[in-house]
Amino acid sequence: MAESSNITKIPSARVALTDANTGLISREWFRFLNNIYVVSGGSTLGVAQISNGGTGATTAAQARANLGAGAVTEVRGAGTVNGITLTGTVTTNGALTLGGTLSNVNLATQTTGAIDIATQSTGLLALNNRVSGVLSVINGGTGVSATTVVTQTGNFAVDDANTWFINNKSGSTCIVTLPTPSSWPGRTLTFKNLQAQTLVSASSNVAPINSATPGTAILAASVGAWATLVSDGTSWVVMKS
Repeated sequence: MAESSNITKIPSARVALTDANTGLISREWFRFLNNIYVVSGGSTLGVAQISNGGTGATTAAQARANLGAGAVTEVRGAGTVNGITLTGTVTTNGALTLGGTLSNVNLATQTTGAIDIATQSTGLLALNNRVSGVLSVINGGTGVSATTVVTQTGNFAVDDANTWFINNKSGSTCIVTLPTPSSWPGRTLTFKNLQAQTLVSASSNVAPINSATPGTAILAASVGAWATLVSDGTSWVVMKS
């Protein structure tokens, strides 16, 4: 900014804009116009400086920085799942992230937006029966992904992705850890023996084909013995053998 002593007042109306001898701008008008540039522009290409009431910048981002706007540290959100809104003013570059937990969302009545059909069917949602997006049993699915026949040669636990198991453990009884029945209502499991050894559950949660009282027995000690178990939400019920 020019010193106040260097301020050149606007020339009188009687001072011609151009010099009659040279045809160029007159000395008085040149000093006046040049002084205006120095005072209001300077190194920012004619943009008014902050001290002169301007922003001292040629872009909005630079102006905010020059005026001490700083960076956005927080943008609060307000609203509902039907229309989340943001409050606050973004004053710099960056990304906004909405956080929190959605509540009061009823997928049974959801009619707009994206719905994961793997977990949704006729308004019924059973997340505890879902495995990696596979349709749950109570919604007409299997509750598990595509399965293969799994052969076991030692004690084992039933995983979430298979339904067919062969016991090929030799020398002693094979012990299987079954899933919690309440987590898999309607799921089926089928076991077969390739060894003359019994197959038993690690817990008393198997209802035999001729009783409703849970025990541990699944297969007798004979090659070819088999059984299909179905969870009723409380026990694994032997339905076929």
